[in-house]
Amino acid sequence: MSISILMKQLPESATSEELVPLATEEAFRRYWVPGCEALGLRWVPLFRTGVPLQKEDLGPVLTELRALRQWMEEQPGEGTVAVKPRLDAALMILERAAALPGADIFIG
Repeated sequence: MSISILMKQLPESATSEELVPLATEEAFRRYWVPGCEALGLRWVPLFRTGVPLQKEDLGPVLTELRALRQWMEEQPGEGTVAVKPRLDAALMILERAAALPGADIFIG
């Protein structure tokens, strides 16, 4: 299993879908979950089981991802080094989604 962001631009067209991989189930459990627990995050832990996002959810989700990215910077080890580019990709696509007039977003 893996965790990804699926973003569809509305109205849908053949080129309006993007899939951005975030983590394997193991990497999420090993690296993301400890950060979520340390920071008391609410949204990011929901990625494990899957969560649809509305446009109004993007602000809090982006805030949590930025906090997790900063937390990863402070952690030693090669595992967190591999996670940071995935967090950067998540931030980039969700920031873009926040600027779109219509986007359907699912993370899981």
